[in-house]
Amino acid sequence: MKHTTKATIALALGGSLAGSLAFAGLAIAAPPADRGPNRTPVPAATAGQAVASDALAQDLRFMREEERLARDVYAALAAQYDGAAPMANITKSEQRHFDAVGTLLTRYGLEDPSAGLPAGDYFFDELDTMYADLMKQGSASLEGAYAVGVAIEEEDIADLKQAIARTTEADAKRVFENLLAGSEHHLAAFEAAEAGEPVGTRDGTGMQNGRGNGNGQGNQNGNGQGNGSGQGRGMGPGTGDPADCPNS
Repeated sequence: MKHTTKATIALALGGSLAGSLAFAGLAIAAPPADRGPNRTPVPAATAGQAVASDALAQDLRFMREEERLARDVYAALAAQYDGAAPMANITKSEQRHFDAVGTLLTRYGLEDPSAGLPAGDYFFDELDTMYADLMKQGSASLEGAYAVGVAIEEEDIADLKQAIARTTEADAKRVFENLLAGSEHHLAAFEAAEAGEPVGTRDGTGMQNGRGNGNGQGNQNGNGQGNGSGQGRGMGPGTGDPADCPNS
């Protein structure tokens, strides 16, 4: 049985063609001591294992599922729109975000809240509602899909900032900070797509979803093609966001 939090979700659909989305009440100001009457207890740490505070344990569980939701939504929308950018490439990045949080769960001896759950079914019930609403909006049009991407990344950024502010464990804080940097890149990519700016052609031109250097070179590793010469905003298709998900 999944667990229900006290957080609520308000999803406002804007009147523009892009169908802008706004969430209210999802960001968690401070993790509650219990996310529901049936919450699985944190397993006891084994000898020599890192010990997570209650706050970190809750943040890691929630971020694991929030990153999975982003991955699931982008994967479904990319499939619907024939691999459209930036959903297709950012799906790969969200998988790395998901994996990075999973590494921390293992390090701290915490259960994986995502274990055994399919897309659209999440440990936190409010994410089930969010997934359904996002998919409805994103499936209506490609412009709606871009707006969904903006909404997801804005919410993810807000949640990560709050997690960073209350995290004292250095390794977790570092991962959260890198995930935040990746989400900020993703947000810029979706905002550009929403504005009708070119998002590249998967050949190293246009916007690259990575960190380029001063001469416009971007590390195009998401499609296994090595380095591409980027001329856009460093946020485009066919790439990952290198170094945003350290596992150590």
